[in-house]
Amino acid sequence: MASPSSFAASQSNPKPILQPTEVLPSGAWSWNPLGWYSSLSAYRRDLNLPNPGSFEGLHREAKNAFTANYGFDGAQANIVKELSQNFHVQHQFSLGSIATPAQYNFSTGYATERTQLQGSMDSDWTTNATVKHMWTPRDSTKLQASLTSTPGHSMLQVEQDRHGSDYSLNGKLVNPNPLENTGIFLASYLQSVTHDLSIGSEILIQRPTPDMEETATSFVAKYTQPNYIATLQSQGSGVIQATYFQRINEKVDFGVELTLLLGGGRREAVCTVGGKFDFRQATFRGQIDTTGRLSAVLEEKMAPGFSFLVSGDLDHMKGQSKFGVGIMLSA
Repeated sequence: MASPSSFAASQSNPKPILQPTEVLPSGAWSWNPLGWYSSLSAYRRDLNLPNPGSFEGLHREAKNAFTANYGFDGAQANIVKELSQNFHVQHQFSLGSIATPAQYNFSTGYATERTQLQGSMDSDWTTNATVKHMWTPRDSTKLQASLTSTPGHSMLQVEQDRHGSDYSLNGKLVNPNPLENTGIFLASYLQSVTHDLSIGSEILIQRPTPDMEETATSFVAKYTQPNYIATLQSQGSGVIQATYFQRINEKVDFGVELTLLLGGGRREAVCTVGGKFDFRQATFRGQIDTTGRLSAVLEEKMAPGFSFLVSGDLDHMKGQSKFGVGIMLSA
């Protein structure tokens, strides 16, 4: 039996633990993958880097200052009814549009802290449904389905999201068919490398038929500051997209987007400049691009729960113009 003095001596001078890679007494190198991973994880925790946001929302701030997602033409009416804290329904009427015929759309939504359900159906019987569930604060799964009478236009999408402390990982399957090995697969990864800079990549694999496959890879960089965000995205097809967003103050946002087409012998560039202005009872968005297209959207809050909308789009090069008016009622 070891004496108390020898036991104390062994505890005061413990045997050193092998590092991920070190020279053993025999002179051979030992590599421990788990040790490397633990060391890297500890190093990343010490850096305390922020989550870079989703890859899909890379240009979200700049796009929000544009009119692309808010403009319309013809006449439009939206009626939203909150039936409870978690459940709402919406009726949308539109007519007089140049691009689409008169249409009615009914949609509903139900949301809790972890689950979101949304569904809609229009007068052409096109049905859309979305189910999203958060398994943990960092992991979520989303299913989207669209059923239409037009052949080849129905869609099923399965999406998995992982938001780590300093990274975002996303995978999507669109219209997968395991029997024929067809469909569209997307995988993206965005990693913070400093407190301000994050980089990432996305791979797209398309298999429209069993004997045809197309692959595209894009690389992105995002630089974030308290008052501005700059992004750069390069795609394998020769498309380069750069955006810049700046918050001038609490009521004014400014965005710039530059798109370069350099593939296939093409040399084209389009620059878009837009701004969002929040007034006491109104929100105005306006944008102009180098092709001579000018558009604007005004939302005037006439009363609590009632808004009046005006939208206009003028394309000087094509000689085309669109104009729309609408109302939004929320009860």
